[in-house]
Amino acid sequence: TQSTGSYNNFQVSRIDLAHKMSSLTVLVLTALAVSTVLSADIVLVSKDLSGPEPCARICYGESRGSWRKNGNHLSIDSSLRDCKFVKQPLVQATLFNTGDYSKNAGYVGIEQPGYFRYEMYAPGTSAAKANADGYQINWSAAGYTC
Repeated sequence: TQSTGSYNNFQVSRIDLAHKMSSLTVLVLTALAVSTVLSADIVLVSKDLSGPEPCARICYGESRGSWRKNGNHLSIDSSLRDCKFVKQPLVQATLFNTGDYSKNAGYVGIEQPGYFRYEMYAPGTSAAKANADGYQINWSAAGYTC
């Protein structure tokens, strides 16, 4: 029975070691994945935008709730402050909401490195309706932080 007890202890130790090795493997793989993500290769290709590659950044966000009306146009300003761009980035934005907005075409007008304005032709839509209906833009910006 002593050998069975030793065998059982060995089995428990082996299972415990396997569990520790499994946890260590997960930890190592997680660390590798994080370092891979943090060292992602970002190359911005633009004739109008240049900077050192280590400073390239892609930033994503959404904006809603502060639409303004100017004639037949609706516009919304979006902050890029948290992106920390040092010069004007490349920005793209897409209108997203739950209503019928497919008839509205919009465009991005960059004002400064810290924000941009999305504007669209929407003759039949008020700012109050756009805000109440949750009109939102999803955007991405690519630029340099140094």
